[in-house]
Amino acid sequence: MTAPTSHPQSPQRTLSRAIVLGASMAGLLAARVLSERFDEVVLLERDQLPNGPLPRKGTPHAVHPHGLLARGLQVLESLFPGFTRSMQDRGGLAGDMTGDVAFEANRERFAASRGGLQALAVSRLAIEAELRARVLARPNVRAITGVTVLTPALVASRIEGARYRDHDSTLVHELPARLVVDCTGRGSQSPRWLRDWGCDGVQEERVEIGIGYSSAYFRRTGSLAMGPGLEKVAVFGAVTNAQPRPGVLLAQEPGAEGTPRWVASVGGFSGDRAEATLEGMRSHARSIGSPELIKVTHDGELLGEVMRYQMPHSQLRHYERLRGMPHGFLIMGDAIASFNPIYGQGMTVAACEALVLQSEIARSGRDVNTRRFFREAAKVIDTPWRVAVGGDLSIDSVPGRRPFAVRAINAYISRLYRIAPQDPVVSLAFQRVVHMIDTPAALFAPRVFWRVLHARHAGARCTPDKARPLAPGPGL
Repeated sequence: MTAPTSHPQSPQRTLSRAIVLGASMAGLLAARVLSERFDEVVLLERDQLPNGPLPRKGTPHAVHPHGLLARGLQVLESLFPGFTRSMQDRGGLAGDMTGDVAFEANRERFAASRGGLQALAVSRLAIEAELRARVLARPNVRAITGVTVLTPALVASRIEGARYRDHDSTLVHELPARLVVDCTGRGSQSPRWLRDWGCDGVQEERVEIGIGYSSAYFRRTGSLAMGPGLEKVAVFGAVTNAQPRPGVLLAQEPGAEGTPRWVASVGGFSGDRAEATLEGMRSHARSIGSPELIKVTHDGELLGEVMRYQMPHSQLRHYERLRGMPHGFLIMGDAIASFNPIYGQGMTVAACEALVLQSEIARSGRDVNTRRFFREAAKVIDTPWRVAVGGDLSIDSVPGRRPFAVRAINAYISRLYRIAPQDPVVSLAFQRVVHMIDTPAALFAPRVFWRVLHARHAGARCTPDKARPLAPGPGL
């Protein structure tokens, strides 16, 4: 799949080349969009890229559960027509986001409805493999792998390429380009590069979440196949002070051996982490209380080992506020904003940033307006960032300032959580915000606001509800 490592520097192509640093989700999306306007797009990647949905060293989190929000699925389908069908062909499950996916808070399940938003249950590895195959199949996109990026090449106030070296060599290559996009994730060196270039330090927000979770795959066959007691394609639990442990259960496409799978994950904040053992996962699942999560972790056959992942803080870098940003240099994905993973926002935010880039190159061509891109990207990031930070700061063990506005909104959301199990209108409104279809302002629309403030809470316990069967991919 990956083009052989080569280092051409053809002068006639210099002004029509774009370089993308990193070939993970954000990098693949950036390359897909840039290929519409540039004669050549080159991905510089430190890992060797696998053929198919396999893990690699640079993305250790990819083997854990990942949620593709409804808005993210819409964007991927628009950039890669037939994407959903391809995922079903791999064995992924498609259904209704608010009918076939369960959402819980305080051990109560939100009212189900047919909201018309498509859900897709499939692994991050499968999504990335599909995008990688499609992007690298484009005639003007290639990847150079097994390299270390040293720095973008700055001439005066413009980026004119990137310097890198092979892992097994000290020889430095310089690849000319008109645009360089940093998609290297949380470990991005952009803040250091910008300081070296004389820019002021980028402003950064951090929330010390101390999140840690354990995940495992289980066989989705026999008594644990989709059916009575396991009707949902996914079960998500919101974190609250009453129930501060995140938990998720997702159906997944078959693995390499052809076995349909569940993937479960349980965790906690500020050091409250499940042991990386099956019993540790079972203990956390019982405390979370989701029936399906308990059933799979207690009765399921473990496939592979229990895996652990931790993240000390979420972070947002305000590049839109930085003065002196060089022309021809952009940053996307986790290199700008790295979210608490329990909210499942990362892939969808990267997809929406790709649309911002697409709009910008349609407007400016190859001479991307850097300041305008960062300003528009910041608008995309702002809502999911505030949703995630608000959720984190609702947990007492998470340190941080809680201004009056945050406390007031969290109080309102707490009441909404008590109403949504009985009110499908409130449930749907909340989940449309979670899935980035609507902005948080929709939760304060008169129809929703009145129901939240004036409805009486019946206090129903969380129990699995009935919904029509999912639409399985071939072979399930």
